[in-house]
Amino acid sequence: MSAAVESFIEAGGSRFRALTWGSGDETVLFLHGLSAVAEVWIPTVDHLAAGRRYVAIDQRGHGQTTVEGDDYSADAMVADTEAVVRSLGGNPHLVGHSMGARIAMLVASRRPEQLRSVTVVDIGPDKWQSNIDSTRAGVERRPERFASRDELFAFAFRNREPTELDRRIMLARFAEHPDGSLTWHASREALVRCVTGQRSRNYWSDWRNLSLPALFIHGGASNEVPTRIAQKMRHENPAVGFERFEGIGHNIPLIAPEQLARSLERFWRSAAGARSY
Repeated sequence: MSAAVESFIEAGGSRFRALTWGSGDETVLFLHGLSAVAEVWIPTVDHLAAGRRYVAIDQRGHGQTTVEGDDYSADAMVADTEAVVRSLGGNPHLVGHSMGARIAMLVASRRPEQLRSVTVVDIGPDKWQSNIDSTRAGVERRPERFASRDELFAFAFRNREPTELDRRIMLARFAEHPDGSLTWHASREALVRCVTGQRSRNYWSDWRNLSLPALFIHGGASNEVPTRIAQKMRHENPAVGFERFEGIGHNIPLIAPEQLARSLERFWRSAAGARSY
């Protein structure tokens, strides 16, 4: 795959930072998870076929995207995604991971005519207070400033040796200052508001309402989607395709990108003959 081109999409009164790869009659729009940025999709896109346009955006409150106000609700992010879809033109395949998967599910449920298909990667429709509490605690423990890249990398990769791509993806989450120090693009407040507002309600009615070509991918070792929830999802909407990545944790786009790419390719081929909205 060719190198990504960075740009900004003006849509819905906001300015979304985007990475774009390739071109073609089909477009795929990727939505990242909480605290992430568009770069997390690089490993997956690197394993996808040429001949499509792939676009990944920084969502509101993340990366270099700028929006008015401080609304980090699911509804606000749904409206963002719909605006970006209209700006891109056509009916894209929508792929989301974690928080981004929740937003993708809601767009697909409420505006199926805007999409070709949706892929929900490792998030459930359930509300979950203990998940809110643990995520909030993790966000509040993080260091807010690092004196240098070396200090950041020592903190972020203390359990393994990073690749150059690992470093690039990590740096994309930070603003780098003239003195060499780094601070997060995503503020604590934004992240806490995202997880508190979005995970404090359930979205089962939206899940049951999915009727366009849809695929759910479950990390078999995920700490975000318990097996009982994944099983309930299959029961509540058997029309949605289901794949379980055995032994794979929650962060599928980074730890199993080749497997994810293979699943996406199979799904998009099977969706090609499905009814369009």
